[in-house]
Amino acid sequence: MILSKSLSLRTILCILALLNSLAFILASPIRKDAYVPETKTFYLHLYKAKLSPDGFERVVWTVNGTYTGPTLVVTKGDRLIIHVINNLGEPTSMHFHGFFQRGTNWYDGVPGQTQCPIPNNTTFIYNFTIPDQSGTFWYHSHYLAQYVDGVLGAIIVKDPNDPYQNDYDEEIVVLLSDWYHNESSTLISYYLSPASEGKEPQPDNGLINGRNNYNCEWAHASHKCIDKAGLSKFNFVPGKRYRLRVINTSAFSNFIFSIDEHEMDLIEVEGMMTKRHKIHRLIINVAQRYSVIVTADKLISNFWMRADLQADCFYDSSTPIVNLNPYVKAIVHYEGANHLDPTTKGWADNPNHRYHCIDLNVSNLKPLFLENVPAKADQIIYLNASFENDDFNINRGLINGSTYVVDIYNPTINQVLFENKNSFSLNQNIFGQFNTSEVIDIVVYNDDVGEHPFHLHGHTFWVLGSGIVGTEPDYSKLNIFDPIRRDTATIPTKGWIVIRFVADNPGIWAFHCHIEWHVEAGLVAQFVELPNELRKLKPPTDWKQLCIKSPNPYNGLKPQSEPKIFINDMRNNDILIKNLGWNWGEMKFNLNYFLVYLLNLF
Repeated sequence: MILSKSLSLRTILCILALLNSLAFILASPIRKDAYVPETKTFYLHLYKAKLSPDGFERVVWTVNGTYTGPTLVVTKGDRLIIHVINNLGEPTSMHFHGFFQRGTNWYDGVPGQTQCPIPNNTTFIYNFTIPDQSGTFWYHSHYLAQYVDGVLGAIIVKDPNDPYQNDYDEEIVVLLSDWYHNESSTLISYYLSPASEGKEPQPDNGLINGRNNYNCEWAHASHKCIDKAGLSKFNFVPGKRYRLRVINTSAFSNFIFSIDEHEMDLIEVEGMMTKRHKIHRLIINVAQRYSVIVTADKLISNFWMRADLQADCFYDSSTPIVNLNPYVKAIVHYEGANHLDPTTKGWADNPNHRYHCIDLNVSNLKPLFLENVPAKADQIIYLNASFENDDFNINRGLINGSTYVVDIYNPTINQVLFENKNSFSLNQNIFGQFNTSEVIDIVVYNDDVGEHPFHLHGHTFWVLGSGIVGTEPDYSKLNIFDPIRRDTATIPTKGWIVIRFVADNPGIWAFHCHIEWHVEAGLVAQFVELPNELRKLKPPTDWKQLCIKSPNPYNGLKPQSEPKIFINDMRNNDILIKNLGWNWGEMKFNLNYFLVYLLNLF
């Protein structure tokens, strides 16, 4: 009798548990059939063209003839085959910002660390999978400052089981950028000279999805400039909900992004889904990405989308900002509204009240699902970021007193793979060699008067804490319960940050300020991770050949003339047919593919 009662009670408990599970399933987004990963092939043709994104005409380093470059849309689990066709007249590379590149470190795209650059008139194929990531990413050249001249675009990785997929109807990619009317090579030459006194080049404008107006009265009479070149326009259907994927692709500038009268629900930080958090304004620094949900629930009209350049974060107050309108705008047009410019006003509240050259408050950024954050670190690395004049009175970036010097012809990965090195030149700024999988804390102190958005390649990290000037890290108060995980975080002026990551990805991984001028000034570190595991991997032959073909822009020698390299992706007849211009799958002729084929052949 007792056994019978016990079984009855167990049965009841099982039924209750099943009902609870059923309620959870019904409340969850409808799960689609299991996604079968695909191979997605893209062609990124890099060449120079005269464009006028804001009305001021200049030579732009384009991707497929446009600025910004095309958005690449893939799904979690997909394999990406990306043909980078270089006709820029100079070497290049491509970095896929935010991807782990687990097992494919040589495709991380960093000359001097993970590859030699792609020579002019050469096609190189990046071939990797995205098994365990989804969210908002971007690609950009990592060679010199080419992305400042235009070599960039968005990558969107869809998640078949997106927990918010029932909370929005459509997606919109929003690329924010500062914009320069001079080429980056000219700007670098001036910046890395005594004349600049260490002041970074000031942008001439800001753009939203590659467009804005410019006051042509500020342009020299010899330059072609058109007033009111036109703003980007985003069409909203009343009642629909939009996921805006916002990416800051700037060289120097952080933004405060908003849409008049529309609240935003933040749901993603750099590939990590977060609990919904309502905001009026989004603070977004260089290389950072966020997703927000916006509902078109206002009266039918037009509204300003704003991306205010934070010009007061550029320099100290003694440096004037000249010929720059920091109030960058686009138009949100409701279907059915007239086509006049909006008359709306921005939100009245100040996002940080007194100090906004920092990230969004991390206490408001909570992961959607709790993670198993390691309770303590196996190793703590202390880094100090600063700027000082060198012997030639040029202001240089330093990490722990050392300026990074790129070795373009002998990247670090080559030294590890082919020379079995475990000791490197001091100016390579290798501040961590991890021979076993370890939990690493990095404590970075910012000894500079400007803020620095630091990015870690090959990983995401938990932001355990950060502080402004006058504060110090206190390990007893760091957040190891529910910290946000991301790949780019801002170290405030004269402040600090503590991040934690697991060093379990074999490779050479850069850790650097993503302000491009600071990269050129040497504010870069490297980590060598699991080198013995890295040596077990086999890099592709065409990647090895890059170091044979690449001229070295960092020495005084004139590069030897290079033969045009025949497109090296003709591994089967289908690819050959496509390079000749015929898309067999869609039964149509593509002139661009045919022209690219001819360019590589002659």
